[in-house]
Amino acid sequence: MNIKNILKNASYLFMGNFGIRIITAISNILLARFIGPSDYGVFSIAIALSTVTGYFTDAGLSNTFMREATKKNALISVLISSYLRVRLVFASISLVISYIFIHQFYSEQYLINIISWIVYPTIIGMVFQGVAISYFQAREKMGLSTVITVIQGLSSSLVLFLAMLFSWNLDFISKLYGSTFILTGFIAILFILKYCKIYKGWNKNILNQLFVFTINGIIIMILPQLGPIILGKVSSLHVVGLFSTAFKIPSVLYQIPGVIATAFYPQLFKYGNNLDYIQHRSLSRIELKIMSFIGMGIAIPFIADPKFWIVTLLGKNWIESSDALSILSLIVVLQSINYPLADNLTTSNQQTKRSIVMSVGLIVSVLSYFFLGKKYGLMGSAFAAIITEASLLIGYCIFVKRSFNLLIHSIKYNLISFLICILAYKLLLSNNFAFIPLIGILYVLLVILFDKKLYSTLKLFLKKNKIHEHSRR
Repeated sequence: MNIKNILKNASYLFMGNFGIRIITAISNILLARFIGPSDYGVFSIAIALSTVTGYFTDAGLSNTFMREATKKNALISVLISSYLRVRLVFASISLVISYIFIHQFYSEQYLINIISWIVYPTIIGMVFQGVAISYFQAREKMGLSTVITVIQGLSSSLVLFLAMLFSWNLDFISKLYGSTFILTGFIAILFILKYCKIYKGWNKNILNQLFVFTINGIIIMILPQLGPIILGKVSSLHVVGLFSTAFKIPSVLYQIPGVIATAFYPQLFKYGNNLDYIQHRSLSRIELKIMSFIGMGIAIPFIADPKFWIVTLLGKNWIESSDALSILSLIVVLQSINYPLADNLTTSNQQTKRSIVMSVGLIVSVLSYFFLGKKYGLMGSAFAAIITEASLLIGYCIFVKRSFNLLIHSIKYNLISFLICILAYKLLLSNNFAFIPLIGILYVLLVILFDKKLYSTLKLFLKKNKIHEHSRR
């Protein structure tokens, strides 16, 4: 098992993506503070729709590409050519469907304009960004795929910072924000042409089982965006703005363990392709252990003292969203467990089972957001998000073989340490934020004390990271 290479790639992804996620979150939160809940509600709806429609240009192709690219004697140049052409077709369809949806679903011209200026450029840019990122991930050159993500994050964040500096209106902001996706897409294609020739060949295997991956992939992208979209129809834009800002923090945080999962993906697919299920399960256990450790650790400060973060980042006018933040931060914990379980199914040729779980989760999510959001507004929507993740966890546990055994051996020490730290802060430290760093240190020490194997794995991770930093200097 090439765990050293996995951890090296994980360090690239973590360092690059963590920094850019923080910058992106800060820029969005400051923008919300600058333009207010209603306009930020409009912006949030546009971002949610652009995320969903942008993913339609992929629709699961990145997974089939990864599966084929990790096989022995794979012709990467032919696969890239096939991948790009299919994505261009999907993008054309996505543009047409988006236009019809936007003009049928919304009637206010101001809202339509903002959505359009962000959605259409995102669709175009995501085609080329996605191809480049998938190529470098398949080649296990995570540093280069991270560069593309960083360029996109920095450019879009820069637009938001400049908007606040020069007091631009939302209409102008949306035009520049959307254009950053096209710019990054152009740079991404230049990256690919430098490392790989794109021939005219065609590999039909890239379409094998695509429908199953498509259903799963679309649902993955839709689920985090359902809150703003459904709330925009059953509640006020003010509530949409409050929910979106509260959701923004955990939505950034849960991508951190998600980034770690990306490093495991190629190796898991290799074991799955070779039917080496012993090594596959062993690697899944390591992935689950590391991801749950990180997910629980980064969620603690926001669960323990949400008011501090809301007031500090947004001001007292947004304090009513603090309770929602505490609840929504549990998503980070659940996602850090759900990601590895889902990857276990996907990379062991059980994608259909994952799609069943995701489909049920989508139905649960729509119903939960609609009824709870309509009746209880902000807090109802927060609980809807947790109910969605809990339903996915139950579904994965049903389909993953010996899932209870896998969970017990992977997360028990992390979970015990997490619960001890939350209770200690709430009951003993009088909710004093000054003690949060101590709680974080306590969490790490408890896990290391309980779990010697995780300590050894993290020690190896830090050693590889240190070597990488030294070589760059």
